[in-house]
Amino acid sequence: MVEDLPTDVRTVLSQLFAEGRRALGDDDTATARETVTSAAAVVRNKLPEGEFERELRHGCERVVDLLDAGDPADAEAAAEYLTAMERRLANVE
Repeated sequence: MVEDLPTDVRTVLSQLFAEGRRALGDDDTATARETVTSAAAVVRNKLPEGEFERELRHGCERVVDLLDAGDPADAEAAAEYLTAMERRLANVE
């Protein structure tokens, strides 16, 4: 359980996940990779250690791995990870 997730952290992560998803929709993997790398840094530096932090860190790592594979099907899976992380973030109280 994440306690007191600061509004600014929630907002930044939400924006980065959405921007990454949009970039993938535009076939812009470079921008998607940059946004996910930025999101991973926010997760590492601003979230307390715990299950939620591990879930988001894992999701960011998976997105980068999928983008590195260079397969269009993998880019679709990366977009699904970003969507799932957006939903997970929205469900944190």
